Amino acid sequence: MIARPGTVAVIGAGVTGVTTAYQLLKRGFDVTLFERNRHAAMETSLGNGGQISASNAEVWNSWANVSKGIRWMLTKDAPLLVGPYPSFHKISWMTSFLRAIPSYEKNTIRTVELALAARDALLGMAADEGIDFNLEKRGILHFYETKAEFEAAARVSELLAKGGLTRLPVTTEEISAIEPTLKGVGYA
Repeated sequence: MIARPGTVAVIGAGVTGVTTAYQLLKRGFDVTLFERNRHAAMETSLGNGGQISASNAEVWNSWANVSKGIRWMLTKDAPLLVGPYPSFHKISWMTSFLRAIPSYEKNTIRTVELALAARDALLGMAADEGIDFNLEKRGILHFYETKAEFEAAARVSELLAKGGLTRLPVTTEEISAIEPTLKGVGYA
């Protein structure tokens, strides 16, 4: 006798939650999707501007980010803030973060592989269900203020390529072709 798949609860109706619930339904599971907000995709999916992208799959566990985090502790408008006061949870989290640094390359490659698979699953779901939306396949432009930032991004691009994702540098002319609304904007 073959056991029937069980009941699964998926928490969060963002892109990841909806895609997960859909895949489980296709595999015969009884799925209940829970969302605490009034509408779906109102948190991380909304915060990412509806991007269906794998280009930011680099993991955060690196010495460069530890250095940034320490500098940001002293910055009022930091993009990520870790308060200086210790707690058991914070020390435990930081210890786990630091222990993962030696696996930065392996984890980044695996994360980009997962991101590409997730993107393909979402696009496949939309195609299978006839969902039409404003899908743009022009990529995502990343801008860098300094040569050092650009060179660091080039190293990350090499790593992402090992996971199957190609990121290419573009010229000013190519930027205008990719995103015509940027014509005339002062960038170099």
